[in-house]
Amino acid sequence: GNVLEPMPLMERHGADAVRWFMFASGSPWSARRVSHESIQEVVRKTLLTYWNTVSFQALYARESGFEPTTTAAPPAAERSALDRWALSEAHRLARDVDDALAAYNTQKAGRLLSAYVDDLSNWYVRRSRRRFWAGDAGALATLHECLSIVTLLMAPFTPFITERVWQDLFAATDESLPDSVHLAAWPVVDETLVDDELAGQMALVRRLVE
Repeated sequence: GNVLEPMPLMERHGADAVRWFMFASGSPWSARRVSHESIQEVVRKTLLTYWNTVSFQALYARESGFEPTTTAAPPAAERSALDRWALSEAHRLARDVDDALAAYNTQKAGRLLSAYVDDLSNWYVRRSRRRFWAGDAGALATLHECLSIVTLLMAPFTPFITERVWQDLFAATDESLPDSVHLAAWPVVDETLVDDELAGQMALVRRLVE
């Protein structure tokens, strides 16, 4: 009576929540406590935040008529500092998650992904809401591009929610993309977009704001 069986856990919380917990909450060879509360916390902090950010993008892209393949948006280098920071950190994330997975460190990869999802939702989106309300093409393009990278990186961890997001937000808006996230190429890091100086400046701003 002191164990939780995996199938009932998946039926209650979803397979992605259990997968994410097992991959990201600790090393596979380390003992850990499993509880309904700990898995619910995973869902609340990461998966629900990711889903809500996707829903936010979908809503305001639809309201403003934004189409990722046809709507004119400024080049990344000409966007606002906040946009450039979000893209910089997305490409840094792709590089660091790739390195972590190459070393079989799913815990580190999960921690990096969770931190970026939180930053994207609770810093970038919150500070850019008025631009989304106004249908700003730069903001919409930036969030679309960041979510594309995050979705591809999360797909090995959470194959079901990322598949739904990919089909609804990406494959449906770009005919050149594969139908499934699991057939898509791994993100290619653009090192020219990774800006360490901007990251330091934004970290200072956040400390002052908080």
